[in-house]
Amino acid sequence: MEGNEDLKALCIFEDGRFPNFFPLTLNKPVFDLLIGTQTLMERIMGDVDHGSVCLLCRPYLTATLKEKDKSGGSEVGTVFNEPSGKETFFVNGRLLAYGDDLAQVGGGVEMNEILRKNGVPVAAMLDAERSASFTDYLLTSLSDERVEKVIMELKNVSGENGDRENCLEDDRSGYNEDLNVWADRNGIKVKDTNVKLLSFYWQLIVENGSCIEDDFSKNPLRGAAPESALFKGVDLINEEDILIGESVEVRSGTVLDASSGPIIIADGAVIEPNAIIYGPCYIGRLSIIRGGAKIGKGTSIGEQCRIGGEVGECVIAGYTNKQHEGFLGHSYIGSWVNIGAGTANSDLKNNYGKIKAWCAGSIRNTGRRFLGLVCGDHSKIAINTRINTGSVIGFNANVFIAGFPPKFVPSFTWTMEPEFVLHGLDKALETAGIMMDRRDIELTEAGSELFRVLFRFSRLAGYNL
Repeated sequence: MEGNEDLKALCIFEDGRFPNFFPLTLNKPVFDLLIGTQTLMERIMGDVDHGSVCLLCRPYLTATLKEKDKSGGSEVGTVFNEPSGKETFFVNGRLLAYGDDLAQVGGGVEMNEILRKNGVPVAAMLDAERSASFTDYLLTSLSDERVEKVIMELKNVSGENGDRENCLEDDRSGYNEDLNVWADRNGIKVKDTNVKLLSFYWQLIVENGSCIEDDFSKNPLRGAAPESALFKGVDLINEEDILIGESVEVRSGTVLDASSGPIIIADGAVIEPNAIIYGPCYIGRLSIIRGGAKIGKGTSIGEQCRIGGEVGECVIAGYTNKQHEGFLGHSYIGSWVNIGAGTANSDLKNNYGKIKAWCAGSIRNTGRRFLGLVCGDHSKIAINTRINTGSVIGFNANVFIAGFPPKFVPSFTWTMEPEFVLHGLDKALETAGIMMDRRDIELTEAGSELFRVLFRFSRLAGYNL
C-alpha cells in the first residue's frame, strides 16, 4: 500500500514518552519495536495508503535508522527528521490499531486537523506549509537537549530512593508549548480520540498475541509454500490457521497447534524434531527452533534467532540466542542478546500480587500479575541465572551472579557481588562486533557511534539507565 508519489506523504513520529520504553528504546525509536510479526512502523505503513515516508525520532538514532532503511531496500523516498514538503498524514508511532481502525482514523481526519489523546498528538492531516511547522513542533520533544534532560531525570528519580506510582510524569510531553496553543496559532482544528496508544513496555507483551492474529488476518496466504519441507511425522492441528513460508524445514515429531490462534513461520526458518509450537505464534526469517522446544502462545521470535527450552507469551527480537533448556515467560528480549543454558525467569509472584518494575528511573506498579524479564539489546546472561518477576536488564549489560540478580541491572555494567562494575566501551564494542560477525553482519561506524552515545548517557545517569 505504498510507493505512489501521487498519494499523500506519511510521517510516523516518536513523542516524549520514549523513556517509558527504556531500555528497549535506548538504541531505537519506539516505532521500530517488534510486536506481532512486524514493527509498529511496519504495521502503520501497511495500513495507510501513502507515497513518500518521513520518520521523526531522536537525532542520535537517525544514522543507524538510515542504514537499516537502506539495507531494507526502501523505494518510497524516506526522509528523516525533515518535513516531507507536501500534504502529509502524521501518525504517532505508539499507535496500535487493529483491523481497519487506522484506515478509518485516516479517513476521518479532515485537512488541517489534529487528533489528540490526553493532550498528545495521535494523528493529523496537514497541508505542506503546516506540515513543515508541525514537524518542527514534534521535534522539540526529541532534541538532544531534551534527551539529556531525560537522562539526568533518570538519575534524580532512581528507584533506589523508593517506589513511585509514576515514571516520568505521565502528562509530560516535552513539547515547547501546549498542543492547543500551537494549533490555535497555526489555524488547526483539534479533536479528541480514544484510539490505543501504547504507554509502557509491558503493553507490548500483553498485546503481542492479538497483533499476531491481526497480522495473520491481513495476510492473504495460507498453508505451506511449495518450497517448504514438512518431514514425516509432523502434526498440524487446525491446519487452515498455519502459514509456512518458503524454504522452511519442519522436522519429524514436531507439533504445530493452531487451535488457539494462528502460527506463522517465515522464510528459511528451521523447526527441529519434536518441538511443540502453540498459536498464536510467529517464528521469524531464518530462525531455528531447537529440538524439543516448547513455544507457548502469544510468542513472537524475530529473524535469525536460536531458541530452545520453554518460552511463552514473549517477544524476542532478531539475532538473539536462547538455545538451551530454561523457562522464559511474559518477557520482552531485545536483539543480539545471549541467554545461557538453564537460565529461567519468574513471571508470577508467589502471592499472585501485582508486579512492580523499573520504568524510566523509578519503580512503578505495572498492574500486571504476569511479567517476566525485559532485556535491552546486546546484553548477556550467564548460565543457570535465576531472574525474578518484573526484572529489567539494560543495554549491553552482563549478568552473572550466584543468587537472584537485582531487579534492575544498569546498562554497560557487569553484575557482580556485591556491586555493579563498569563494562568498558572498548570491550563492549569488541564483543558486539564478534557476535554480529557470526551472523555475517558488520558493526558499522554508525552502530559503533551509537554505542558511544549510549555509553555516555549511562555515565550521565550514574548506574540508573
